[in-house]
Amino acid sequence: MTDHEQDDLRRLIRRADPSASLAPLRGDELTRLTEDTMTRTDPAPVGARAPRRGWLLAGGGIVVAAAAAAFLLPMALAPAAPPTHLELAPDGGLNASCAQITPEIIGQSEDAFRATVTSIADGVVTLSVDKRFTGDVGDTVEVAQGEDTVVDGSPIVFEDGTAYLIAATDGVIATCGFSNVDSPELEAIYQAAFTG
Repeated sequence: MTDHEQDDLRRLIRRADPSASLAPLRGDELTRLTEDTMTRTDPAPVGARAPRRGWLLAGGGIVVAAAAAAFLLPMALAPAAPPTHLELAPDGGLNASCAQITPEIIGQSEDAFRATVTSIADGVVTLSVDKRFTGDVGDTVEVAQGEDTVVDGSPIVFEDGTAYLIAATDGVIATCGFSNVDSPELEAIYQAAFTG
């Protein structure tokens, strides 16, 4: 864990501490509590009320901080999942005849998801998956950039920052509009294909 990650974790734990918003003890209260703790040899009489509020709040803060660390630390230390790699069919593959886009055809896909292009570099498109309809693609998908042609069934030419609905089988992205820019019409077809 880097120093920066440790600092972020410390800030997060401090924000989760419920005692952080309490006023600090006055000097005389702190002195009295310290003296009582150091000099008391006999237990308090039964029924006597010891000044426990401050200690209970501090103990509660420690418990909350430990719970937050136990929950967040494994997430911070876990390595990021590797990206899923998909391919573009060079000629439209099986969909080269460009059949009508229907829920029945989309529903045959092994993977179907919505993702947004986060970068395009050296001919590789990186997409961040924000919704999965079926399959188990990772949170990040990488695919080669398609070439801009007017041929039916040609691979997608991705645009940075644009959201796409993507259907794939055997690691190959479907063409002919089955995978395309996210739109209400295409979204409705995907929803119909995978709900019901």
